[in-house]
Amino acid sequence: MVAGLLEGITQEADEVLALDATSLLIAEYLALRHEGLPDRARVDFGSVVQVVREWFPVRGLAMEAALATASSEDVDARAALALAESLGTPLLTKNEDLRSDSVPVLRC
Repeated sequence: MVAGLLEGITQEADEVLALDATSLLIAEYLALRHEGLPDRARVDFGSVVQVVREWFPVRGLAMEAALATASSEDVDARAALALAESLGTPLLTKNEDLRSDSVPVLRC
């Protein structure tokens, strides 16, 4: 959509797919609220997404990323990596710390 309009590193990506920020925010909140109780956090998250059916279909990755992320890590980046790995597509990120054994991680 903006190919050729912006300066910087150009990656060979036809489209960009992203998790919505609302899903990640709710997942982070529930992971913190139910610290040490991941099953309870997953149940509550499932209840929320049943009410909001129009959310992006991979929203479940948000909960897994929030539960798996240490407090010092970037939950958005972890969720993006989980999404890329589940789809088998390269990840385009500015996060220098992300690594994957299953998909290429491209830096921007």
